[in-house]
Amino acid sequence: MYRKIICYVVFTLVQVMLVFGKMYKKEQESKKRIKKYAFRPYKFETIETFHGCKMMNLLYPQPRSGHRIGADSSNFYCIGGFNPMMAPEMVDMEQDYWLQRAFPLFQEMWRFNFASRTWHRYYNNATLPEEAVSNALVLQGNLLMVYGGTGSPFGFKCSNQLHVCNIRDELPRMMKIKTSGDLPPPMYGQAIIYHNDYLYTIGGTTGTSYTCDIHRLNLCTYEWTEVYSSRESRGRLVGRRDEPTGRYRHEVAFDGDNIFVFGGGTQWLTFELENVPTFSLTKQRWTTNRTIGDRRYGWPEPRKYHGANLITLNGLKQVFITGGTDGEQIFKDLWRLDLKTFEWTYFAKFQMPRELYFHATSTTPDGKLYIFGGILSDTDNNHLRTDMICSTWLCIPKLSEICWDAILFYQPYIVLRDPKELRNAGLPKSYVDRIPPNRCEDFIG
Repeated sequence: MYRKIICYVVFTLVQVMLVFGKMYKKEQESKKRIKKYAFRPYKFETIETFHGCKMMNLLYPQPRSGHRIGADSSNFYCIGGFNPMMAPEMVDMEQDYWLQRAFPLFQEMWRFNFASRTWHRYYNNATLPEEAVSNALVLQGNLLMVYGGTGSPFGFKCSNQLHVCNIRDELPRMMKIKTSGDLPPPMYGQAIIYHNDYLYTIGGTTGTSYTCDIHRLNLCTYEWTEVYSSRESRGRLVGRRDEPTGRYRHEVAFDGDNIFVFGGGTQWLTFELENVPTFSLTKQRWTTNRTIGDRRYGWPEPRKYHGANLITLNGLKQVFITGGTDGEQIFKDLWRLDLKTFEWTYFAKFQMPRELYFHATSTTPDGKLYIFGGILSDTDNNHLRTDMICSTWLCIPKLSEICWDAILFYQPYIVLRDPKELRNAGLPKSYVDRIPPNRCEDFIG
C-alpha cells in the first residue's frame, strides 16, 4: 500500500518537474528570440536601410566602387562611383538624365543618415565633377572638398580641380575653385589631408605614370605650391633616401606634422605595410618607419584599394586598415597600427561581413567606422559591386553615444516623431538634430 503511494507521489513529482522544465525551456527560447542591445567595439554590423518613401523614383544608390564618403556625427556623404555591370533594368534610366549621361559612372551625391537609416539624393548633378572615380575627399566642418579623379575610360580624362560645397545648404551645390600657382598635374587615386587652412595632395597616377609628389593649396589665397617632387616627376631612376615609389589608391594618416602612407600600388605592383613611408612637413623629407608586427599574426599583407582611418584616443593616434586586395587575394580583415609604438594589432575575431576592395570608408568624430560599397569578388573576371553598408566602433565613445545607439536599437521609429515631442521627452537637442526632417511618412522597411 505505502509502496503504491510512494510510487504515485514520485510519478507526480516527475510529471510536475517535466512540465516546469518545458516551461523554463520555452521561456529561455523566448528570451533568446528577444534581441538585446550590447555595445561591442570592433564587431561589424551590417546596416539594413529604409528605402525612403514610395513617392521617390530613385530611393537608394546603386552598387558601386571607386566612390568616396565623408562622415560627420549624423550622416555620411557619398560622391561618385562606377559600375559597368549595372543592367539597364536595375533602374529606369529613361527617367534619370544624369544616370544616362554619366553611365557607367555615377555623377551624383547622396547622404546616408545614421539615425533613420535612410538615403537622400541631392539633385546637384550639374555642379558635380565629371571625373567621378578615385577622387580624394575630405569633410572639414561643413565643407565637403573633392579633388582630382578620373572619368571613363580611366586615365584619359583626369582632374586637378578642387570642388567644394557646404553640406548644411538645402541644395549643396559644388563650387569649382579657381586656383593659381604651381598646380599639380591632372591625376587620380591621390590622397589628401587638411591642415591649418592648407590642403595637401599626395601621389596619384595619370594612368601611365605614378608619383609620390606632394603639393599644397592655400585655402585662403587658392594658390598651389610644390612641397616635394618625386623621382618620377624629375625623370630620375633613383630617388632620394627613403623616398617611396610612386603609387595610387594608397591611404594616408596625419599626426600634425607627419604624413604616413599606407599601401597602394600601380598597375603591376602592390606595396607592403611592414614599412610605412613618412613625410615630415617640418623637415620636408621622407623617412621610413619600421613597424612591429602583431605578436601572433605578424604584419598585414601588402594591399591597395583598401581603407585606412585615423582616430585619436586619449591623445594617442591609431590607424585602422580594412579590406583591399593584393591583386589576387581579397581581404576582409581589420588591423590597427599605433602611431606611437608603431605596433600592429590584428583583430582575428572581428572581420568585415565580406571581402571588399575599392570600398569607401570614413569615421565619425566619435570613432565609429562606416564602410559603403566596393567590389566583392573577382571570380571569372566578374567584378561584382555591392551597396552594402556596415559599421563598427573603433573605440569606446562617450556614454551618451552608447545610449543613443541603444535608443535607436530599441526604438528605431523614434525618427518619425515630431522633434518638439522628442525634446519635451528629454532627448538632448544635439541628438534630435541628428534626425533628418521627414520628407514623407510612408517608410518601407
